[in-house]
This record gives sequence, C-alpha cells and structure tokens, in this order.
Amino acid sequence: MENIENQKQLAHSKIDEIYEKYAENEYMLTKIDNYICQQLPSIFNNIEEIHIERTNRIRSLSTEQDNFIQYFLNNNQYFYVPTTELFFCYDGLHYYEINEDDILYQVLSTISKERNLMSWKQRTKINIMKRIKDNSLLSSIPESDTIQFVLDMLSPLLFMNRTEAKYFLTILGDNILRKNTNLIHFIYPKSKQFLQTLNNICQAIIGVGLAQTFKYKYYEHDYPDCRIVKISETVKSEVVWSSNITQYTLDIIAVACHYSIRYKSSDEYLLESSNNTELLNSVFFMKNIQPNDLIRQFVDEFLDITSLPISISNEFHEPNMNINWKNMQYLWKQFLETKNLPSIVFMQTLKQLVIEQLKPYYKEDNDAFVGVYSKHLPAIQKFLSFWNETMMYDETETDLEIEEIIILFKKWCQSKNETSSQLTDKKILDLIMNYYPNVEIENEKYILKTRSVLWDKQMDIVVALDKLKELLRGDTNINTMNYSIYDAYSFYCKQNNMQNVSKYYFEKYIIDNFNEFIVDSKFLSSEWYMD
Repeated sequence: MENIENQKQLAHSKIDEIYEKYAENEYMLTKIDNYICQQLPSIFNNIEEIHIERTNRIRSLSTEQDNFIQYFLNNNQYFYVPTTELFFCYDGLHYYEINEDDILYQVLSTISKERNLMSWKQRTKINIMKRIKDNSLLSSIPESDTIQFVLDMLSPLLFMNRTEAKYFLTILGDNILRKNTNLIHFIYPKSKQFLQTLNNICQAIIGVGLAQTFKYKYYEHDYPDCRIVKISETVKSEVVWSSNITQYTLDIIAVACHYSIRYKSSDEYLLESSNNTELLNSVFFMKNIQPNDLIRQFVDEFLDITSLPISISNEFHEPNMNINWKNMQYLWKQFLETKNLPSIVFMQTLKQLVIEQLKPYYKEDNDAFVGVYSKHLPAIQKFLSFWNETMMYDETETDLEIEEIIILFKKWCQSKNETSSQLTDKKILDLIMNYYPNVEIENEKYILKTRSVLWDKQMDIVVALDKLKELLRGDTNINTMNYSIYDAYSFYCKQNNMQNVSKYYFEKYIIDNFNEFIVDSKFLSSEWYMD
C-alpha cells in the first residue's frame, strides 16, 4: 500500500508540474485537460482489457501446454542418462536407445498436429526436452511384462529358479546405483565372459559398471562381506546367452535398478522378500562361518576316521585308510565345489588347519593321514591307475576327447572285472588337471599329445583306408573318379573298430596326411587310391 501511495503522489506531482509549466498557455491547458479527462481513461481501459485478455490467453496456453506435455510423456516414455548424454524410449515391453533428433521430430510433429500450441511450439519443445532430461533411465519403473520377460530370459537358462535370477538382478542394480560396494559376490569363474559382456554394454550405455562386486577368486577377503552367487555352468557357452542377453541388456539394466530400489539391496531382498531357505544358506555360507568351522565341516562330510590313530597303531598300513596330501587337496576342491565356493583358504593355511583337526593321524615323513578314509577316494584311485597304465605321451597325437577317455576307462574297468566309477566329463577333467598338470588341454574337451595304449586312433584310420583303397582299385566303375571324404568316413565307421574317431578327427587326419590328394576340400582324387 505504501508503494501505491508513493506512486500516486508522484503521478499527482507530475500533473501539477505540467499545469504549472503551461499555466499561461491556454491552448496547452485545453489539450492537457482533454488528454487527461477524455483520452487517458479510454487508453487505460484498453490497456487493461488487452492485459486481461493476454493473461487469460497465457493461462489458457499454459494449461494447454501442461496438458499436452502430460499427455505426450504418458504416451511416449522417454528417458535420459546425463553421463553418456543418451536418450531411450520404452514401449511397455522393451527399452531402446533413440536419437535426440527423432524425439524432437516426434514432439514437433505432435504439436503441429494438435495446432493449439503452434504459437508456443518452441517453448513447448524446450519444456518437454527438459522434462525428459530429468527422467532418468535408472529410476524408470518397468511394466510387469518386461520384468517377466527378463526373468524368463535368465531362468532356467542361467539360473535354477526365478528367485536366484531376481537376486542376481538386484546385485546388478546395487552395483549400478553404487550400493554396498564393500560386498564381494563370488560367482562361477566361467561366467567371466558373460559378466564382462554385460558390463561393457552397461558402461557404454550409462557410463557405470554393473559387475564391480563380482569376484572369481578369493584374495583374503573378509568372510562377513562375502556372498556366494549360484549360476548355471551353461553360462560358459557364449552361444547359449549371447544373442538374447546382448539384445536386451537395456531391459536387464532397467529391471535390475528397479529391484535394487524396490528391495533396497540384494541382501535385504533375500532376507525380507525371498522364501528360499536353501538359497539363503548358500548365499550367506561364508558370512556365517569361520575357517576352522569350514575345515571341520569338510572332515565331517568327506572323511571317515578310524578309531585307532597312528600314535596308537603304528602298523596301520591299510592302503584305503591312507590319504596323502595330494589326495587331500583334491578332496578339498571337491568339497568346495559342492558348496559352490571358490578356494577360500590358501593351501598353506589349509594344510595347517587340516593337520590341527587330524593331528593324531598325520604322518609327516610320508606327508599322509594314516587311518583316514574317504568314500570318494576309490573312484579317484581307480581312474589314476587307469591313466598311469594306459596313457602315454605322443607328440603326434591330438584331440583325444574327454568322452573317448570315459569309454576307454569303462573298457579298462571291464578288463579288470571291476565296476567302472560313474565319473562325469567335468570330474575327469578336474582329475587330469589336478594330478597331471603338465597335460595339455584345449577348450576343456581335447587332450593333446596323449595317446592311449588301448586304442591307436590313427592306426584304425590307416587300416580302414587301406581296405578302402583295395575296394576302389577293384571297382572298374569308379576307379577314375574322385572319392568323397564323407563317404570315406562312412566306410571307416562300418569297420568293426573298438570305437570310432569323430568325423572332425578323421577329416583332420586326412588333411594332415593326404593334403596333396584333396580336391575342393571335400574329395580324395583317384590318384590317392590308384597310387
């Protein structure tokens, strides 16, 4: 009110000055009177009407603009990541990266179509883009269809059930949102390529990693900070997950962040929202145990102990009741595998702890535990006997398959009138790597430079090819024609061999030994069998 009074006084003062200035000028006094009394009220009336009209128009346009922006953003879900300056859209099922120009085109074309905001076209565009830039991809809320799609993609392909998949996703979300960075999540080492692929895409899209708490080996981490993450062994095959996972990484990121926000953290998800006691015990296994307790559990589950320690019975030499340190190490590795654990105790510490637990049974001069037995040892010892008796170094031999070793092992057991132990491919691979570290292994499938005395693969091929040559020479209908390598392999398979080499091995042998006779990579020339 004081300000208005001041303005009124100033206006009156100005009018008084004008009248005083022209006090002796009748013409100007007439004009001043006419202007103030006749024209000025009309001018101010017009100004007021225009102002009211403009204000109403602005208010109407503002309301129209707010409604339009709300409508547009509800029907076009766009998100932004300031770190990478990238835009994204969501169609209710999948998230996609989108070019900023495409969003601008959509905004402007929609405004033009509506027509009501044409005068505010640029202003509306600026407001919408500002709203979009405030809409973070990491805080978006995926629809149920997207969540179910991601869970179906991960389980049972990579995770046994949806609870395990949700736990994994929540860890990813925690990492993206930088929560609980002190935690260590141990996961199957062969999942490294899978996680690196996800992490690289995530870094490119949002400028943040999602795998920083995952570890594949133990490096004296504090047990209370350690978690065990289950994942299927199929993860080691890139063919299994590559196409879907890389195509829908944005969906995974959105669902992961949503779970992390919804459940607060991966730990809280398991403790408060899951109903899987087995998974809970598995994940928190290291958190709730000490090294001594772990060794005690190993002894209880994997070893049987006689009631006569070596201090009482020094003559106790039953071979099956004697575990040397090499075998004990292998049994320990098998124990860790059953718990989905990495090697969480260093070997020197492990040996000290095991000796402490089994001190009366440890015999230092032969580095063995006498009077100690394991139900897992007979199968191990049987395979080691088979390997020592039948396998030999051969620099010319390649690609002896694990599956072929299993067949040979079974036949060796039959020849000894013994039952063959049911050893899986993985178990045999572990045995070879543990007890024969110098043996070369390729792609976890092929043993190199090793030959079995039970089966000369190359000689089988030579004998079959010699028979085939004789047949072809005697057949006057084809003795000038090239002969298919495929047909040669079929002929080989029909011979009564102990077992057949793979087609890959057969073709590799042909290429290595008869390269000069190969035609178009598929045939042996007639010169080969006529030679």
